[in-house]
Amino acid sequence: MDRLVHHELRAVVSALAATAVALTTVGLVRGFSPPSEPGRLGLYVAAVLASIVVWTLLKATRIKWFSEVRDFEKAVPVEETGTVLPTERFLHDQPFSPRLFVLYLLFAVPLSLWEPWAATLLLWSALDWLGQAALVARWERRHGLLLWRGHVESRPWELSVSRRPPTRTATGARPA
Repeated sequence: MDRLVHHELRAVVSALAATAVALTTVGLVRGFSPPSEPGRLGLYVAAVLASIVVWTLLKATRIKWFSEVRDFEKAVPVEETGTVLPTERFLHDQPFSPRLFVLYLLFAVPLSLWEPWAATLLLWSALDWLGQAALVARWERRHGLLLWRGHVESRPWELSVSRRPPTRTATGARPA
């Protein structure tokens, strides 16, 4: 079992690492030169950021085909699933998803060698996952719950929820 926000952040780190490798490969093969049309690059970046913001805001709504919030609210309590919550700090212990990294490399490196700007396509999915992580974190904080994925190994997309553990002070004592 894995916290959903940690899963999303691991995907972001993996996509950014694959982007860095793809851009380095392109630089080594074709040379490290600035883009020929910097104004066009700025327009592309603005369009990508705007589309990611709009997409994330749509997922934060309750609109039927876009909403992620509806899935969060349908999550099954962990007590009903019969699974034990992990005690490890997953994001600290595993900040990276090797499978996703390799998959992205297999996609990005050949495509970016053919067309150099294609290496930046991975940034689109990294930003999408980052927006999803922000959405999950906001929902968890507002509801005082933690979202988990993978309580059934064959269906890792199904979500479950648990109560947020009480916060502790620097000395380990519970707050008054």
